[in-house]
Amino acid sequence: MLFREDKLARLDAGTIRRSVGWYRWTHDLVEVTGADALEVLEKIYVSTISKVLPGRTKYTAMLDENGEIIDDVIVMHMNETVYWVSTLYGPRLIPWIEAHAQGKDVQTRLITCDWDMYAIQGPDSPAAMEKLLDEPLGEMKRFAVASNAIGGVPVYVHRSGFTGENGFEVYGAADRTGEIREKIAEAVKSAGGREIYTLEVYVRSIPMEKGFALKQDFKHLNPFECGLGWSVDLEKDFIGKEATLAIRDNPRYQMVGLVFERESTEDISIWERVYLYGVEVGRCAQAIYGYTVDKNIGFATIRAGIPEGTRVTVGPNGSPATVVSKTFC
Repeated sequence: MLFREDKLARLDAGTIRRSVGWYRWTHDLVEVTGADALEVLEKIYVSTISKVLPGRTKYTAMLDENGEIIDDVIVMHMNETVYWVSTLYGPRLIPWIEAHAQGKDVQTRLITCDWDMYAIQGPDSPAAMEKLLDEPLGEMKRFAVASNAIGGVPVYVHRSGFTGENGFEVYGAADRTGEIREKIAEAVKSAGGREIYTLEVYVRSIPMEKGFALKQDFKHLNPFECGLGWSVDLEKDFIGKEATLAIRDNPRYQMVGLVFERESTEDISIWERVYLYGVEVGRCAQAIYGYTVDKNIGFATIRAGIPEGTRVTVGPNGSPATVVSKTFC
């Protein structure tokens, strides 16, 4: 069965795009504290973390000394002295922070097991949240985080998500997750939505349609080579800055979208080779069916300078594809 023929997956995708859906998707959480926490976070991330006021969050990237992305995260300024970092690679992040702390007063702690995160995503998500929370949302802006409660159970609400739609993330204590889950299901149902079941939809298909990549898709890329140059503050120092300046002026690669012509991409593995007139010009990071656009789509890292509209082939079977923007809808 081709992935696009999965009726549940199509229903899940349509629910997020047209109404509201919820699902549990807990990322790793690393708590960073200490008198020098801000100084260390400034050093390892490309964005200016000092501009992230308490109650605000920021998407940013972490580079190695070669200027290549090794993680992309959300830094959450929970209060004056506490930061949370939402990542998929918490056990790797902690040693990196410790290695670059250089005797600074900073402490890290993996708190993933303490908190469950639920995503509530879709155009009707504000209505669901108003039914769910004990206190009204008010004028909560995107990339804001605030304390609230669900049936008296304390939670944090983050206005964010990985779908390209209006959405929220709810962080609740893991030992109260049963109560929280039940209330979320009730609120979303009353707003006309439902639970989302298909992992491939909310991790890959829905985000890819909107140009949202996973960390693995950025392999060997600098922010200026994958459309994240806007997140880099070149007025400050950070690990990989010297290499980043060189890459900004002379990019080696570019991250692009691919639209495939064949009905299936099952023969295309992760990091399959991309060819132009038989010459290898890059790798296809991943391919999936996009239910909103009704096409097989993918992300690829290819040689800089190849324009949109170029026809290429992917993989040993020569699957034809066209280079397009990495935002499909």
